[in-house]
Parts: sequence; structure tokens; C-alpha cells
Amino acid sequence: MQQPLRREGSLRQRARQDPPGTGRTQQPAPDARALRLPCAGLTLEGMGKLALLAFAVLLPTLTGGAILASVRGFRRLSRLRQDRRPQQAENIHVIEARLRRLRADLEATENQPGGAARRHHILALRGAYLDVLGSACQRLGVSPPAGGDQAGQAEIYRVEAALRDRGLDVREAAVR
Repeated sequence: MQQPLRREGSLRQRARQDPPGTGRTQQPAPDARALRLPCAGLTLEGMGKLALLAFAVLLPTLTGGAILASVRGFRRLSRLRQDRRPQQAENIHVIEARLRRLRADLEATENQPGGAARRHHILALRGAYLDVLGSACQRLGVSPPAGGDQAGQAEIYRVEAALRDRGLDVREAAVR
């Protein structure tokens, strides 16, 4: 007759009796729970679920990033296509009106007594005036002022005289 199993301690301590007559005890095969390290307490059993959870949490971020990247790419492509098209030249009458207005503003600012950030305001107006003056020069075939934004007054007067010879007088009164 076989003796019933006694439960004492852990699985490692339990023993099973062999059939009668052999007189040997045999250790049972340990299962996965018995192979855990007692100090670590962590296993890789649930890592598949954790990876799926991480993917589910990051999925909206990845989707939003893909949408932003596609929108930015579309805008960049449309800008590149616009740059390939020839730009229509601005009407000479519009350039003339802008030159007169900027020239009048520049002279008025230069003739005012000191004020807050007056120098910066004059530099900004002079830069805008030189940009439009360069556009007018390009349009009428006159060499633009040498020195770019740092062009001197003599160079500006030379360009204005050359434009006046071509029929564009920037010294007339500005229409507001």
C-alpha cells in the first residue's frame, strides 16, 4: 500500500516514494516557479504584455509625429514648386509709390529731434528704402547702390539720379 504524500516546506523538500521494494526517494522535477531567484523576484514571464502596453502607449505619439512630418513635407514640396515658377515682376508704379513713401518717412525721422530708439528706427527705414531702391534698379537696368545696406549717401544720390534719368523720380512728394 502506498503512503500518502506529506506536505512539508517547499517543493524542493518534498519527496515521493518509489514503488515498494526499492527503498529510494526521488526528488520531483522543479517547475518554473521553483526556478525563481529568491532575491530578484522578477521574471521575464510578462514581458510580452509589457511590450504591447508600451507600444499602445506610444502609438498615439508615433501617429501624431507621422501626421506632422507629412504636413511639413507637403508644405516644403509646395514651397519648392512655387520657387520654380517665375515670379511676376512688381508693377513699377507700386515700386515708385513705395520708394516715395519710404523716402518721406526716412527724411521725417532723420529731421526729428532725439527719441526712443531713433537710431534703430532710422536704420530700419534706410534698409527698407535700399531694398526697394535695389528692386527699382533691377527693374530699370540701373546698377544698384554699392555697399548693400551700408551704402553711403553719395551712392544713394547717384542711384536716385540714374533712376530720375530713366523716368522714376523718388524725390517727389509722397501720396498718403
